Amino acid sequence: MMLRLKLALAAAGSVILAVLLAFWNGKARQKDEGYAETRKRIDEADLGDDPDLARRFLRERGKR
Repeated sequence: MMLRLKLALAAAGSVILAVLLAFWNGKARQKDEGYAETRKRIDEADLGDDPDLARRFLRERGKR
């Protein structure tokens, strides 16, 4: 009787652990995909070649 109870609890714990691990893995994958998309947009951004314009932008941005 006690052995069956222990086996049932071990099986239930294993199922719960498997579900939680799958959930956490899915969350981590979503974050990775969001990061990859953001990084791609950053890499493709047009930075321009005018240093004076960049300084002016940063100066105005700092005032906000």
